[in-house]
Amino acid sequence: MKARGQPLFPGGFVGGRDDTGAVTGRRVALLALAAFVVASDGTLVASLLRQIASTLSASPSVAGQAVTVYAAGYALGAPLIIRTARRAPQEWLMAGALGVFALSNAATGAAPSLAALLGARIAAGTCAGVFMATAAAAAGGSVAPSHRGRALAMIVGGSSAGTAFGVPLGTVAGGAIGWRSAFFGVTAFAALAATAAALSPQPESRPAPAPMAIPRGTVLLTLATTLLWATGSFTFFTYIGVILHQTASAGASGLAGFLLVFGIAGLGGAAAAGWLADRTSPLPAIAGALTLTALSLAGLGLIAALTAGHAAVVGSVAAIASYGFGTWAITPPQQQRLLSSGGNDRLLLSLNASALYAGVGLGGAIGGMALALGRSVIAVCWTAAGIELAALALVGWAASRKNSRQSPPRLADLQHLTNDSLKR
Repeated sequence: MKARGQPLFPGGFVGGRDDTGAVTGRRVALLALAAFVVASDGTLVASLLRQIASTLSASPSVAGQAVTVYAAGYALGAPLIIRTARRAPQEWLMAGALGVFALSNAATGAAPSLAALLGARIAAGTCAGVFMATAAAAAGGSVAPSHRGRALAMIVGGSSAGTAFGVPLGTVAGGAIGWRSAFFGVTAFAALAATAAALSPQPESRPAPAPMAIPRGTVLLTLATTLLWATGSFTFFTYIGVILHQTASAGASGLAGFLLVFGIAGLGGAAAAGWLADRTSPLPAIAGALTLTALSLAGLGLIAALTAGHAAVVGSVAAIASYGFGTWAITPPQQQRLLSSGGNDRLLLSLNASALYAGVGLGGAIGGMALALGRSVIAVCWTAAGIELAALALVGWAASRKNSRQSPPRLADLQHLTNDSLKR
């Protein structure tokens, strides 16, 4: 029996660093589960596109704009909402975002026309962006700095799992119950998560939110790294079906298997990056992840150029696994860099998501150009690898800046100070 006055959700979605480890673990697990629901919704349209287009009497290319407007809401709408609601408590903002997210998915499932569907997807994308940024800020702020990377990795892991399983789950659900019922299912789970957030116990005191100043210096360098990494990653990932069809002769079912490998490897990458960032610092974790991602993409280019048959399939599986491990390992330490910068957590994490989605758009355009001009998937893979190396160069620059600020005084400077003191 639950004691009178005991919260329905002990620890809730948001708490403080004085909570016990068990309470903190339950809270971050709740956030990760909610992140799974939100991320899986982002992939549903892609897996149900043909059914949606048929029902609404639209071509797949036109119905596919539902993915575009979702991303636009995530990248552009979410930072505006977060800035406007900067004084709102985190648990209220998450409950509100999840509540409207649930309604948006209900509207998606009930959409009588393409215009109604697009409007619902804009709202869903905006609410998804608000929740994910606020959830990451809540997870990072509820633990000590020495455990922040692992807490962030749990949120990214939930998102990774949602992305990995969203396409196959959507495909199965669409075939069994129809695309409208699939979105109604997301509505139900999102409503449960919103209820959990709304019934969270309120902290007795909370620090005042940091001012939402224009990001400068180190923060801009961090956001530029996210932009380049996402651009390189989606230069490849946008055309993953085309590339794997050439390297491994993967059809629809084969592609689903590759995406599953990609997602499972991503769970491991996020966890490993969070652990390494806590043990050392974010920059080594990011550098290692970018290096692995670049090598994996370059390796896929070599596989396309040099191998065929069984060897190409095995090599493609290994390359996709290492690519998934590396690319999903970027976000936790990147978020940790932003949280340690001293700015407003929610706004910075939302801007990081905006940089990511800008990279999604740029990557799709660059990959298309590389495919058209090079007339080969090899050019796409190697272009993507080159962009990842550019992101790695930014990480090296950030490390050199950090070392220069932390370097001890030079011997000449010490001698100068000594001479001055002797003269006095």
